[in-house]
Amino acid sequence: MSDRLHHAPRLALPVAALLFSAPAAVAGDLAFVPAQVANRVTVIDLGTMQRLADIPVAGKPAGVAVAQQAGRAYVTSPEGRFVTVIDTAARAVVSRIEVGGGPLGIAVHPSGAPVYVADWYQHRVYAVDPLKRAVIGFVAVGESPSGLAISGDGRTLVSADRDANQVSIIDTARFTVRATVKVGTRPFGVTLSADGARAYTANVGSNDVTVIDVARAAVIGTVAVGERPYAVALTPNGRAFVSNQYAATVSVFDTARFAPLATIAVGDYPEGIEASPDGRSVLVVNWESNTVQRIDADTLAITGSAETADGPRGFGRFVWRQP
Repeated sequence: MSDRLHHAPRLALPVAALLFSAPAAVAGDLAFVPAQVANRVTVIDLGTMQRLADIPVAGKPAGVAVAQQAGRAYVTSPEGRFVTVIDTAARAVVSRIEVGGGPLGIAVHPSGAPVYVADWYQHRVYAVDPLKRAVIGFVAVGESPSGLAISGDGRTLVSADRDANQVSIIDTARFTVRATVKVGTRPFGVTLSADGARAYTANVGSNDVTVIDVARAAVIGTVAVGERPYAVALTPNGRAFVSNQYAATVSVFDTARFAPLATIAVGDYPEGIEASPDGRSVLVVNWESNTVQRIDADTLAITGSAETADGPRGFGRFVWRQP
């Protein structure tokens, strides 16, 4: 099951590793999409929707967090028990950080450090120093922490604790759990609003999204979506986009009224989903179709598609804004 630590094995499709001696010029922002079956991270130019490169990353990569200021993409490998560090400009691996356990969800402090990693097996969230390439602390959370999200000011980190049916709200300064909030069944992806006031969890077991007031640590809404929701993307026009794995759709709802707006048919087994830096588009990663599709945030039309290496997940923040 895709909302677990990794997918069940399947026959891998042929993958051509597009490795260049020098990065090609790009027209837009870049997507760094972990492809778990292929052991690659596919790089896509989101302006042209062209596949630029496939970077080898071992250990069945799944989670990703791009550090804009640092020019790095951090990729978790659950089977390898490490985090791979990619230079976003060079599109090349620069280091590896051993963390142990089963690293899955990942987030980066807005300053570029530390990097926070959810350990599925040990039920912890680690703080990692990317320069020292070492774990510098951890906090215990609920069972099977999956998605992580951090506020824009870096003060609050949220962990979706899948098998505890809860969210842990972490104070990053003290690195302690400030509160826990019960949500729907088996929350997997979690996303914070731009102001950090609300958290949205995709609950794969109850086919809904829980909306949380972070300051009050209280549920303020529940929205029914498609079968097996995986993650949530938010856009400045007040919309939430939810990838539904089993339904092969993206559900869209109004974040002010929690009212359903539309259901968009996409590729097979959509998983990772994120808004573009300008908020005009939403990118959805389709595991079975080996594609990334671009959705217009206003018209809800699919405006582009790009192929990836086999088994893309893109769990987390995978879009790097061109400087």
